[in-house]
Amino acid sequence: MDKNDIKEFVKGLNKSYTIPSLMSRILAITRNENSSPQELYNLISHDQALAERVIILANSAMFGHSGNVKSIKHAVLFLGYNNIKSIALAMAVMDIFPAHTSFKVKNLWIHGYEVAYIAAAISDAVSMAAPSEIFLCGLLHDIGRVILYRKDHDKFFEIGVSDDIFDKEIEMFGCTHAEVGSLYAEHVRMPDDIVLAIRHHHQPSKTSGNKLGVSIVAIAEALSRRFSPRIEDDGIWTEEHDAILLELSLGEDELQSIGEKLGRLRREIERFFT
Repeated sequence: MDKNDIKEFVKGLNKSYTIPSLMSRILAITRNENSSPQELYNLISHDQALAERVIILANSAMFGHSGNVKSIKHAVLFLGYNNIKSIALAMAVMDIFPAHTSFKVKNLWIHGYEVAYIAAAISDAVSMAAPSEIFLCGLLHDIGRVILYRKDHDKFFEIGVSDDIFDKEIEMFGCTHAEVGSLYAEHVRMPDDIVLAIRHHHQPSKTSGNKLGVSIVAIAEALSRRFSPRIEDDGIWTEEHDAILLELSLGEDELQSIGEKLGRLRREIERFFT
C-alpha cells in the first residue's frame, strides 16, 4: 500500500460517506468572515440532533456554563460565535466517523476530546491570541488515525502506539496519520489553521503558518499522555515540547491545574461518546 492508495481512499470517503449538506453549509459559514451568528443559529436549529449535541457540549464543565445553556441562542450568547462554529463543525465531522462504530474509534475520539480540552485550557492560560478554532484543532488532530483504522483494521492494530509510530505508518500505509488527516481536512475544505494543526501536531516547528495554534495542539497532545494515559495516546515528548513550554511561559502550577480539571471532566467526556 502506498500514499496514492490512501489519497484515493480519502477521496472515496466522500463518495461512500457523502458529506452531509449540513456540514457543507457549516463549512461555508466557517470560511465566510462576514457570516453572522443568526445564520449559524438558523442552520443548527433546523437539525434537532445537531442542536441537541451542540447544547450538550456547550453545557460541558469545560466551558464553565454547566446546566445554564438551554438553547442554541443561549449557547451563542454564553460561548460566543467562534466557539459555536467550532462545536457545530466538530459534531458534523463526528457524524461522518461515528464513535459507536467500534470501541477503537470511540477511544480515539475520547483522546481527541481530551487533547481539545487541554488545548483550550492552555489557550485560556497564555496571554496570546490563540486561534478561535483551537478546540476543533485539538478534537480533530488525530482524524488521520480514524481514517487509517477504517482503511485497514489489521494494519492499524499491527502498528499499535509506540515512539516509532510514524515509521510504522509509512511502512504499512505509505504515509503518516498526520498526513492523512490533513489530506482529508483539505479535501473537505476546512480552514487552513485546522489543516496545519492536523498536519504538524507532532512536528510543530515545520508548520508554515498558525504557529501558535499548532504549538498549543502539539503540547496538548504530549500532555495528554501525562494527564490521561491511555493506549490510544501517541503524544511523544521531544525537545520541541520543552521549547513550547518556555515560549508559552507555562509553569508547573498551571499545568497541574489543567491536569486536575481534566481529571474531573473524564467521566463527562466518556459519557459524551456513549
